[in-house]
Amino acid sequence: MLYKPYLKTFVTVARTGSFSKAAALLYVSASAVTQQINAMEKELNVTLFIRGHSGVTLSEAGRYLLPEAEDVIRRCDSVSHALQNISADTQEICVGTSMMEKCRLLYNLWVLFTQQDHSCTIQMVNIESADNIPDRTDMIESVNGGMPWAKGWEFMEVARIPFAFAVPVNHPLAKKKKILPQDLSGQTVYSINEGSSPDIQDMLRRLGGAGIRVKFHRGSGSSVLWEGAFNGWIEVVPACWEDILINMRTIEADWTGSMPYGIFSRPQPSPASARFLEFIRQTYHEGNPQGIVPIL
Repeated sequence: MLYKPYLKTFVTVARTGSFSKAAALLYVSASAVTQQINAMEKELNVTLFIRGHSGVTLSEAGRYLLPEAEDVIRRCDSVSHALQNISADTQEICVGTSMMEKCRLLYNLWVLFTQQDHSCTIQMVNIESADNIPDRTDMIESVNGGMPWAKGWEFMEVARIPFAFAVPVNHPLAKKKKILPQDLSGQTVYSINEGSSPDIQDMLRRLGGAGIRVKFHRGSGSSVLWEGAFNGWIEVVPACWEDILINMRTIEADWTGSMPYGIFSRPQPSPASARFLEFIRQTYHEGNPQGIVPIL
């Protein structure tokens, strides 16, 4: 790690608005998070957070520091990853996975790739949280919704994923084959993203134009997988999430738009990763000799 650990702690607290939530994501105690932030504020001689009963908010100095800190972390992680590739000259490719970043395409692509390149091996690494991606991670398969962590990565789009609505299995709408705007007029739906990409902004405009209210999910990313069913929420989600949402039914809505889905990779990939990425690019842009092109 080429930066002080408290920098990542600061970003996690800023994004969650809570010392305790940040501690859970970083797998440390809340007191350890508090100590790191206190030490950081003392060293910089500024107040970064305004403490309150309902959590913490960024001070003016904290708001200035947040994008700068995220940029430092991205740059240092990229340099660290490049150094590891230079020193190790490894033929191993590390794929980051989580409940929300599943390998829906990469497994089939890997099977095809290894039929022509036997020199590489693959290793799965767990993404514990969006702010805690292991340095050795080479690529991640995911939707591209403008997530903060993705700014330091290259992205290869391989598919467009339509937005859909997820409803609890016992909800009256769960019986529908397709949800129309009038089915949700005057109702409230939940989204985990406040419009950090043009595609999501377009989706939110479409919902607003149909008279649908939107609330934003404030929990950790993975909590959206189970909270919707327990709370009886209607959620707007990428249609590919139908295989991870618990006790929810995902229903088509062809009027909500779509978002890109594909492979995130490091700006300076290892030789092995570069060969695999080129194979993926050829598979989707030119086809492959086996005639098998996995799609969602």
